[in-house]
Amino acid sequence: MSKKLSGPLAPFKKLTKLKENLSDLTYEEAKNIFSLILKGEISHIKTAVFLTSMRVKGETPQELLGVIDAIKETMNFPPERSDAVDLAINYDGKDRTLYILPSSLWLLGKLGLSFTSHFALKTPTKEGTTLYEVVKGMGADLPVEFSDQKDFAPALYKLMPLRRELGFRSLINSVEKFLNPFKAKRIIGSVFHKPYFEKNESLLSLLDLEDFTLIKGVEGGIEPLPDRPTLLKRKGKPIETINPKDLGLDLPSSYTTSDVLGDSIELNLRIIRGEEKGTYRNWAVYCAAIILYAVGGAKSVKEAVERVLSL
Repeated sequence: MSKKLSGPLAPFKKLTKLKENLSDLTYEEAKNIFSLILKGEISHIKTAVFLTSMRVKGETPQELLGVIDAIKETMNFPPERSDAVDLAINYDGKDRTLYILPSSLWLLGKLGLSFTSHFALKTPTKEGTTLYEVVKGMGADLPVEFSDQKDFAPALYKLMPLRRELGFRSLINSVEKFLNPFKAKRIIGSVFHKPYFEKNESLLSLLDLEDFTLIKGVEGGIEPLPDRPTLLKRKGKPIETINPKDLGLDLPSSYTTSDVLGDSIELNLRIIRGEEKGTYRNWAVYCAAIILYAVGGAKSVKEAVERVLSL
């Protein structure tokens, strides 16, 4: 006879029923279960059941907040950077498109903005190239400070082998980008699918933030699509559709690559050195303008473009 679940594990039964009977957890239940997972007091089998069931059921903002707070109780926070803007982008990186963000950050640094970001290498599902790897490979002085998950959240990082074995996007993918280890007061976050705007806004509204913006851009990141509209949602505002055709910029028609790391390093260095003055530099300007608008540095993306072009 199987052992009956009791104590903090009792709510686990809510996640072991048929899909139509799965029940949401309370904030406390989600936090308690994930705290036990982080402490290694729940087996990998039960952890896999938890992550799978939550994926099937769909997570609520309160559940995600409980998981975030459980992780934060185990974190080693780096020196605080409340003045910076945290780039809350997907940990699994890119596997088919160029990064333009590094040269955009370089442009924004000229306007006095600074940024933080956090990452873990080889994160599922894509296990793609991260912004950190591109910036490190460039060897350039950019206004962004990084922290590695294995350093600031070692208990969470210990789950990485299991996550790779499971091979699907779990609630950890959803929350890790919002851990904000530098305690920045402003966040720019990425969204993979349009329905996640509402869920992520509800979650971010529960965190101690002055402001935030969510962007659905290239590969579900924050870089705007150069060939079609990008969706953007600021705190408390409706979703906006930013059409690049309205900005008067000649933008690249191709931004895919089979070598994300190498080609992104080369492209961004060419822009910073002034060797690239065409469509890709315009894309860097566009990306910088999106970010500038998101943090309140301009009343519109078009105005932000004009400001960045004047640098």
